[in-house]
Amino acid sequence: MKTRQNAFIGLYIFLVLLDLVMGFMSFEGLRQLTKPLILFSLILFFGMNGKNLPKKIYGYTLIALSFSLMGDILLLYDYLSTMYFMLGLIAFLIAHISYSVVFLMQGKPIVKKELIIVSGLFLAYGTSLFILLMDNLGTLKIPVIIYILGILAMAITAYSRKDHVGPTSFKLVFIGAMFFILSDSILAVNKFLIEVPGAHVLVMGTYASAQYLIVSGLLEGNE
Repeated sequence: MKTRQNAFIGLYIFLVLLDLVMGFMSFEGLRQLTKPLILFSLILFFGMNGKNLPKKIYGYTLIALSFSLMGDILLLYDYLSTMYFMLGLIAFLIAHISYSVVFLMQGKPIVKKELIIVSGLFLAYGTSLFILLMDNLGTLKIPVIIYILGILAMAITAYSRKDHVGPTSFKLVFIGAMFFILSDSILAVNKFLIEVPGAHVLVMGTYASAQYLIVSGLLEGNE
């Protein structure tokens, strides 16, 4: 497993760097190939190496990855119509819900003071981000609120795995969830507030890291 994982890491980094270069060079036509390849490779890797996981965890993780891939493709065309952005949001919302189901199945959370504090911090961050963006959201206010709640639920349920899985598995998944929030925050600020220098590199770098860390954490738990 470790040998295959090391080999995959090399391939994954290559695909991410390739997409970052295509984006930096504004080769948008080529990005229609390079961007989907990132999640496609991760789906294949998890599909082959996660078969020993419980069926529901394996299945819901594949759903999360597949809808993430769908969201990646849809967001490539968001410059054509707001509808593509909306559909991309829906795809990623389903991905976050699917990840949340996986984390809840592994976490079996009991409401503790620690989890309440963490949830409060995440909700405070989500509220602050929405307030920052809301004047520029127009008709997207409600969809963005729903999406923020979805990704925060994913992060909170990722934290709920603490003490129910191994420490390495917990850290990988939770850090992945944090990277996911960071990636979407940069994307939202760049799209709705101000232009962020190097936004493409920051968004895709943190996003690709998030997905890999979550998958690695789930597979680590399998071992």
